[in-house]
Amino acid sequence: MIIFAHGLEGTPNGSKIQALRASGFEVIAPDFQGMVLSERVALLEEICNEHADAKPILAGSSYGGLTAAIVAMRTPHQFSGLLLCAPALHLKEDPVDDETVLVAPKGMSTVIVHGIGDDIVPISCSIEYAERSGNDILQFHRVDDGHRLAESHSSILEGANALYSQTIDS
Repeated sequence: MIIFAHGLEGTPNGSKIQALRASGFEVIAPDFQGMVLSERVALLEEICNEHADAKPILAGSSYGGLTAAIVAMRTPHQFSGLLLCAPALHLKEDPVDDETVLVAPKGMSTVIVHGIGDDIVPISCSIEYAERSGNDILQFHRVDDGHRLAESHSSILEGANALYSQTIDS
């Protein structure tokens, strides 16, 4: 199971979510449209609490990637992995007043997919997050794509499959 937080302009039926579903993943995708970050975090925490026993993969894209990163830090024991797609880890908005506190939880398998041509969220945000995390199980996929990762669904699926296979093996 994957719980996926869509981006600021995304929807619960976005192309990344559809690609994951088409590949056989069960995906729960809450509707965050019109919500500020603190509201998104609260809703995502509520949904994740409801599914904690399943140890889902937590995923997010752009603003949803920031949301997922925050929730993963707060309750890492609830998840089997973290998948971030062009995460907006540079934004300072309640509850984040210092983006340098954002790190991948120790021991949590984490995959980042970020386009080298992203003109919305610089890839440097993900690189700095990975460096701060010092997480030896972090995979970083730099793809030849823009912010929406429209040409990189295969890399997103590869990351999801890697996280899923680690879940089965453990």
